[in-house]
Amino acid sequence: MHDCTEFYRERDLRTAEYIGNHDFEVWPAHVAIDAEAATEPPGQLALLALANQLARVHRHITFDVPTTPILLRVPIRFARPTLDETLVHMCSRIDPCGEFRIGSPQPGRVVSLALGNNVQGQYDWYLGADQAVGYLSRHPVGFSSKAGTLRGAALASCLGAAAGFRSMVGLETVPRSVSVWNYAEEHEASLGPESLPPLDVGRVLVVGAGAVASSLVYWLRAFGARGQWTVVDRDVVQVHNLNRSLLFVASDAGWPDRKAKDKAELAASWLPNGRPDAAWYHQSKVVEEHYDVVLGLANDHNVRHYIASRNNTVTLHATTGNNWLSQLHRHIAGVDDCIWCRAGEVGSPTFQCSTGSVELPAGTKTDAALPFLSAASGLMLATALERLQCGELVKENRNDWRWDFGSTYKMASSGFRQCRDDCTRILALEVRRRIDGRSRWLALGK
Repeated sequence: MHDCTEFYRERDLRTAEYIGNHDFEVWPAHVAIDAEAATEPPGQLALLALANQLARVHRHITFDVPTTPILLRVPIRFARPTLDETLVHMCSRIDPCGEFRIGSPQPGRVVSLALGNNVQGQYDWYLGADQAVGYLSRHPVGFSSKAGTLRGAALASCLGAAAGFRSMVGLETVPRSVSVWNYAEEHEASLGPESLPPLDVGRVLVVGAGAVASSLVYWLRAFGARGQWTVVDRDVVQVHNLNRSLLFVASDAGWPDRKAKDKAELAASWLPNGRPDAAWYHQSKVVEEHYDVVLGLANDHNVRHYIASRNNTVTLHATTGNNWLSQLHRHIAGVDDCIWCRAGEVGSPTFQCSTGSVELPAGTKTDAALPFLSAASGLMLATALERLQCGELVKENRNDWRWDFGSTYKMASSGFRQCRDDCTRILALEVRRRIDGRSRWLALGK
């Protein structure tokens, strides 16, 4: 017998610190999906991504799915031949101590969510999607069958996981309709493209393979991606990482008695032409090569200074911030501020809502977050890359987008930031053209 008490103590430490309560009650969850949504890729992705996020908090989950076996139609890491097999297998890999089954909910208080127009019974929340728009509703809502609805379905899963968690800890949530294409909500929410072509933005350097990066990999696997991807990170997966990453499972962290896996190797293994480098950025040799896009998804060792000093034309990053925030940041050289001026001063953040400096049993520190925040940030980054590919990323005078999962008023906001007056990291255009002259996206810079 393995010590599941110890497993939950370490895994849930980040969540407990987040809400300021080490003795919070974890409710069971129940998720239902109607037959139509269960047979289409958007409904399947919403269900599986929702279950993935729920299993990182809730230890008991039941699923009401059609009794006839349904073949799985979306590519994810935890795939099995049928939808119901995949659900149970995935959740059990995430939490080998939990109880996950197909059937009726447990007696007592549960978090309940339903997907599709024709679910039977009453639920706390209903999820649906149409192209890039995800819906969180008090009434049944369906899923469009268009390929582009995979985007909105992914967002719906984040909205649902957040609503369930906030209900469990006594916090209010309101219905939402939000676009993951233009990151706006309600009447400003864009449906985005109906299609979903494979993503190919060239050679991509991913700096950091933590919660946001691994969630990005999860979405790209579901959406489809090409190109060449290099992932740099020296960290290994630990049990406390399991509360906020869509990709990592207990065995990746070495639980109960194996060697922990390198984050970079795991992330790269699920990317096309993926190449890992288990090193810190400042010690890596592969970072000296040419890349079309740089994703800055690490915090330590002054890495944002080094990334800004590269003078790549396109740098993107996404984060989980204070007060229940998921954030996307664009850095086009000569157009936007650099990644250092935007976030370089962030070191070891103090505890405030969604991100906090947390003391681990071994004495090291890490940032605390929740699964839907990391999932949403990774999703924003995935669609930013799609918008880069189709020429829409630089059309608007915005370079900073935020989703506030804690707001009971407006969830989406955006703005434009500029470099500090004394910034010397971004070089003159002529010099940058020599440095980054082979970039596919060189024409975007100014």
